[in-house]
Formats: sequence, C-alpha cells, structure tokens
Amino acid sequence: MSKGRDAKTGQNIFPKLELVRLTIPRRVYTNTHMEHVAESILNLHENKEKIRGLKMVYEPPALRFFQARFELA
Repeated sequence: MSKGRDAKTGQNIFPKLELVRLTIPRRVYTNTHMEHVAESILNLHENKEKIRGLKMVYEPPALRFFQARFELA
C-alpha cells in the first residue's frame, strides 16, 4: 500500500515486508488502556488466519495511504 505503483507499468508494488506503525499519544492513556491495546494486538495475531484481506475501491491522486478506501476482499 505505502510503496505505491510502478511508474512504468502502473502495477502495485508489493514489498517483501509491510509494517504497521502503531502510534499512541503520551500522557493521555492509562496503563489499563495500554493493556487493552496489547491484548487486542495479541488477539489479532492469534486469529490472523481468520482475517480476510481488503481491496482498494478508491485511490486518490496523492497520499493514497492516507485517503484510500477499502472493502473486504
């Protein structure tokens, strides 16, 4: 998604490793909030085989990783 498209072919570029960045504002949440976030991430990992992919249904001309829209594949 974040790598974009090949300028010559227009095909999506799929890197070998795509990471997700989780950002959390400081001094806003309690330890209980952080424990919930950690448990939720563990739950996602434990059920990763059940998670379906997404397909892009809208791609803006710029900043597609911020404004693109998706549907379940």
